Formats: sequence, structure tokens, C-alpha cells
Amino acid sequence: MAEQQFYVGIHGVIASRGRILVLKRAPAMPYRAGSWDLPGGHLALGESFEDCLLREVKEETALDVAIERLLGLHSMVSEPYLQALYSCRLTVFQKVQLRPDEHVEHRWVTPAELASLELIPYLAAILKRGMLSYLN
Repeated sequence: MAEQQFYVGIHGVIASRGRILVLKRAPAMPYRAGSWDLPGGHLALGESFEDCLLREVKEETALDVAIERLLGLHSMVSEPYLQALYSCRLTVFQKVQLRPDEHVEHRWVTPAELASLELIPYLAAILKRGMLSYLN
């Protein structure tokens, strides 16, 4: 099999009171605009997974979180991405502040409510795989 370039995405499952935080991608986003996503982003060269996640969550939501554990890795043959998913908790309950060029809405949802949203492909796949079942 030929080698191909791919991206590493680091995402946080930020849980509070049985709900997780999801963000709706802005219309100007080049990939899957309008889809719901978890906070996170692409790993930068020389950055640890954990540092990437803390940076991305802060940039996208203004929240401070503590990383609890790695939930798992996910990839799909049809997409050039590998996602690392971490369970996180809020260190202080704060108001979510979005960057409007990236996300236009946020919601705290249960896993059942998550299934009714238009999800970015990796999130739909990990929900179907049961990677978020520990929240039930």
C-alpha cells in the first residue's frame, strides 16, 4: 500500500452533568461547514497530544480543562485523518466563548441528543462505535 499524507486531530470530550460540549462549524470553514464537532484541532509539529488539546480547547471555547484519560484512537479509510479522543473535565465552570470564524454555536448534549445532530464524519463514527458509551 502506498503511503499518503494524513492529519492528526486531537479532540476533547468535555463532560459536565452527563452532557458533552459540541460546537457547530462556521459556514466559512473549508471542511464540513455546518457540522457539529468536538472541541479540538490539528496537531502541530513538535507539539504533544495533550498540549495540542489544551491549546485548541482554549482557542476555540476559552475554557480551561483537565485531561482525564485517552478514550481511544479513530481513523476512517475514506478520510485522511487520525483522531485521538480524550476525556476532559472543566477545571472551573465558565461561559463558552466561541471564535465566530470557526464556530457559530455550542450546545451541551447527551449522547442520545448528539445522535440527532448533523455530525462531522469522525464524530458520527465514534458515536456509532460506542466510544462515548461511558457517558450513559
